[in-house]
Order: sequence, then C-alpha cells, then structure tokens
Amino acid sequence: MRLADAVFRMATTSPDRIADLEELFHHKLAQQYHIEQELVGTLDEMAIDATNDRMSTGFADHRDETRTQVERLEDVFAALDRPAERREAPILDALETERQTMEEAIEDDDLRNMLYLNAGMMTERIEMTAYEGLSTMANQLDYGDEVRNPLESNYDEEKSAYRELETMATAKDMKSLWDRLTP
Repeated sequence: MRLADAVFRMATTSPDRIADLEELFHHKLAQQYHIEQELVGTLDEMAIDATNDRMSTGFADHRDETRTQVERLEDVFAALDRPAERREAPILDALETERQTMEEAIEDDDLRNMLYLNAGMMTERIEMTAYEGLSTMANQLDYGDEVRNPLESNYDEEKSAYRELETMATAKDMKSLWDRLTP
C-alpha cells in the first residue's frame, strides 16, 4: 500500500449505522465533501491534459470554483457544529477508474478531449443530484440558511458548469473535432 493510500484511508470514515435522516444527511454531506476535494485534483489534471484551449480553461475555472465549494461545505459543517469529515464515495471511485482506464486506452488527443467532455458532464449530473438530495434533506430537517444557502450555491455552480460543457459540446470550435471523430 502506498503512503498516499494509507493517508487517504485514515482521512475517510464509513458509517457504522445510519438510523435517522440527520445521520443520512451528515453521511451524504461527508461524501460530497470528499468528492469535491478529490475533484480539485482531477480537474487540475484534465485542465493540463486537455488539448482544446476552451476545454482546458473551463476545467481550470471549475477547479477554482470547486475549491470554493469545498470551503462552503466546511461552512455547512461549522454551522452544524460538526468537524468537516470525508466519507468514501464509491460513485466517484468508479468514475475516476473509468476515466483513467479510458485515458490509458486513448492515444488521440481529440478523442481524449471528448472523453474529458463526457466525464465532466457525467460528474456534473451526479453532483447536481447530490446537492438536490442534500437540499431536500436540509429542508426536511429545518436547517437554516447557513446550511441551505451554501448547498444551493454549490448546486447552482454545478448546473452552470454542466451547461457550459453542454454548450462546449455543440460549439463551433468543437465541430471540427466531431467531424474528424465521426465515421
């Protein structure tokens, strides 16, 4: 086991038992905190590796937004008078494994850019759903604005990032890529 893996394992917790909505909310919040922290590095890699300038800039910009999202989640933990904690998120692990596997299998830069575009869109959809669920639970638990507002802000940014990726997929500068990659 690599040292980084050991440190990662120590930095995460798993639930022993979830018995009520508040515990489920805290578990999902800790998972999303873990996801956002991990995505900072992933977005940085994709910003560096993408050969399409618009895509590279978009990933770098969203990486910076994601850092702010991490801070907002820390504010939510503080508002709940709980220490910020990370919990493993198997869905993130699966997406990251898929991206890395495909990245190794693809040699063409344009095709790799399409992989990144698809990976970004998938991740944004999952994150939007996670924030919708957290917001629903926060409302049911009657948490105040200090909990709900940061979650809503993060959701809005994820939705905006998804729309940007969607726009990018149909943009004029991507048309030549699609034409080249489409049989």
